[in-house]
Amino acid sequence: MASGALLGLIILGGILFLLGPLAALGVMFWQWQKELKKAARLREARTTQFR
Repeated sequence: MASGALLGLIILGGILFLLGPLAALGVMFWQWQKELKKAARLREARTTQFR
């Protein structure tokens, strides 16, 4: 019983060890995409003011 729980904890830890950095990179990429879209929107708004 205890060995099964220990094995489950080891497997869960391994999954978190693999998916944790990927999730962090995913969040960073998502924020980066939002900032790029915002910058493009601002750049478009600035260029249309002078036309």
